[in-house]
Amino acid sequence: MQKIIDDYIAMNIAGQVLELCQKYYANNVLMLNNGQVFAESMQESYDKQQKYIGLVTKFEVKLLSAKIQGNLSELVFHYKMHGTDSVNEFTGKHIQTWENEKIVREEYLSIDPVV
Repeated sequence: MQKIIDDYIAMNIAGQVLELCQKYYANNVLMLNNGQVFAESMQESYDKQQKYIGLVTKFEVKLLSAKIQGNLSELVFHYKMHGTDSVNEFTGKHIQTWENEKIVREEYLSIDPVV
């Protein structure tokens, strides 16, 4: 499990959001964003993120913490996304449930920036 999550982390830090979506999200993944349903399938998540990712010119992603227990992982990242004329900076916690090397549920929570 550690090796898979390490790869997920490396892909996220590299800004390979769409690639990790295809590689690690189950087809019927449930994704929540601050308690609201974001997507109910890998394809829906991919399509929504593709629109946003296309506007990013440079990714700066730093892993702040990682906790893994059984099939649950809790990853906190600090993001700094550069667009053509703006920078979006935020910190987020990803709480993931894994089954058969795929994420079947992910809850994203915005948290106060801690750098």
